Amino acid sequence: MKFKHIKSKKNNSISLIVVPNSNTKNIRQMKLPTWIPKLIFLLIIIFLSSTVYLFQSYKTLKSKYTVNVDKLKVLKQKNERQKAEIETLKQKTAEIEDKLKTISELQETVRDMVGLKESKLEKEKDSNSISSRNGAALLNTTSLHPDLISIEQQMDTLSKLLDEGQEELSGLIVDVEKRLKYLEAKPNYKPAPGRISSGFGYRINPFGRNREFHTGIDIANNYGTKIVAAGSGVVTFSGYNGGMGYVVVISHGYGYQSIYGHNKKLLVEVGDKVEKGETIALMGSTGRSTGPHVHFEIRYYGKPVDPEDIINNYD
Repeated sequence: MKFKHIKSKKNNSISLIVVPNSNTKNIRQMKLPTWIPKLIFLLIIIFLSSTVYLFQSYKTLKSKYTVNVDKLKVLKQKNERQKAEIETLKQKTAEIEDKLKTISELQETVRDMVGLKESKLEKEKDSNSISSRNGAALLNTTSLHPDLISIEQQMDTLSKLLDEGQEELSGLIVDVEKRLKYLEAKPNYKPAPGRISSGFGYRINPFGRNREFHTGIDIANNYGTKIVAAGSGVVTFSGYNGGMGYVVVISHGYGYQSIYGHNKKLLVEVGDKVEKGETIALMGSTGRSTGPHVHFEIRYYGKPVDPEDIINNYD
């Protein structure tokens, strides 16, 4: 039993012999327990495994890092594009705002030119319309702050404003066309050059001493002086009419009618359409007259009105 125990002990250790170079006298022998090389081998295995694991982890992390860097680059490029788009939108918004201001100013100019006034409805609409003075302020609060309001909201607002502007401009064009037709028809053009020898209102009858109401004005000049239409319209009478001599009557619409009497010669016929300033007769002294002149009369819805209150080229 004792020898077995010794043999077992020998088996639990290993011998290491150290032999120096060419010197056999200094040979050394060391005995080590068997668990020490096992431990060293195990540590080597753990080290190698850890190294492989760390290397694989490094490769994985590097791959993820590369992917994230690429994503970051894409996001950065996208962000730069969005910034550029926002800047472009700002510029376009500013351009639109300038155009809207120009439209508003143009509308005011056109209204002034043709004498149009804003209706109550238009004034109320102006608070939300592009033609209003508040239109620019509305744009400033909605279109120039992309950090506060989305681009879609800005574009919707601009689209709405432009639609309203187009609608209002269309309405203004219709109004202007009507106004121009009215101005063209209104008998406000002096029909002949010369002095006014007799005005509108009560006067002494040139053929007597009694007082009478003169329903027009008399413009005196030489025989044959051209007489023109005071406004565009349709000739409703052209012929001789007693004391008025040769007479032309024009219906202008809008309640206006003009009469031209004592002419020497008539140049238009019933049914003719005449334009403002078109020659319709030659001055004479036909009918009950004291000399060459034209009796110019304006009636508004059948009632005589003072032509001097209407004609605007009076000299």
